[in-house]
Amino acid sequence: MNKQQKREKQEKQKYQIIHNDEIDLRALWMVLWTNKLSLVKITSGFFVLGIVSLFFSTTLYYSNATVIQTEAEASSSMTSMLSLASSVGMDIGEPAASPTVDVLDFVASRRMLNTLLEKTWETKRLGETDLITYWEINDTSGVFNILIKGVSSLLGLEPKTEEEIKMRWFEAGRRMLSDRIVARHTDTGLLMVEVWMEESKLAQSITTYVIEAIEEYTNEVKANRWRKNIDFLVQRLAELGIELSQAESDLTGFQKENRRISDSPELMVEMVNLRRKVEIKTALYLTLQNEYEFARIEETKDITGIIILDPANYPVEPDKPQKLVILIVSIVLGFIISIPGYLIFRAAKK
Repeated sequence: MNKQQKREKQEKQKYQIIHNDEIDLRALWMVLWTNKLSLVKITSGFFVLGIVSLFFSTTLYYSNATVIQTEAEASSSMTSMLSLASSVGMDIGEPAASPTVDVLDFVASRRMLNTLLEKTWETKRLGETDLITYWEINDTSGVFNILIKGVSSLLGLEPKTEEEIKMRWFEAGRRMLSDRIVARHTDTGLLMVEVWMEESKLAQSITTYVIEAIEEYTNEVKANRWRKNIDFLVQRLAELGIELSQAESDLTGFQKENRRISDSPELMVEMVNLRRKVEIKTALYLTLQNEYEFARIEETKDITGIIILDPANYPVEPDKPQKLVILIVSIVLGFIISIPGYLIFRAAKK
């Protein structure tokens, strides 16, 4: 037994951390203080791991934009017309249901993500290029791709077609975009679009494009709604015009056949019913006509569904990774783990 081993043995006997099934805090402190260099080494190891993780992490810049969503108010005349018709037991149908403008689903949709992947962007590293190429998803010269080809060849697997390969590229690209682009509603009801990209200009450009795509999408949905309402009104006007003509003909025929009805209560009641039917259908026809003219006017107006409150900003500093936070967490985590780690190592050497 050499001198170092004798000294360690004497130290363990001198500082018994657990004595009579109780932890001696003074002994624990003395052990840790005496071996502070070992604790520093363990903590430094975690600090180095933090630096290494920063070296291999991707630097991302953050850009965002906020917009206010607006919705067109329902026509009061259409509502009153439907209430009037239903109150007298008439069914004139319902206008086409208005599609829901769910912007969050639109941003996360394949339609949006595929458009972003196919579009060319101005970048510092590669100039004008698409995201598939920028992220090197379609790079087949890498070691990993060569290894896959070799394994597939050994197993006798059929090579993928060009279309299948392209579908895989887009699938991988969509997964990356899903992590990089977030649309959410703030506590105040604003719609915020957030984008993280490797370059400041690229992050700003994609954020701006997503906002413009949202605006175009909401306008498209609202335009379709107006077109469906107009089609409904045109159809109902034609049908109601026929019904009104028939009601007027019934009333005229009844009056011709019954010129003296004052002595017959039954004929008088029937006369009143026929007149009321003509009046109701006339009112409904005029309401539909007014609604149709209103819809034609509204169709030509600005139907923009969003108002841009804050346009996409140009990020100056990277947002991820947060270097200072990672380094501090590495030091704190290393210090916390070093204490039980050293005690376990010390106990194992007994």
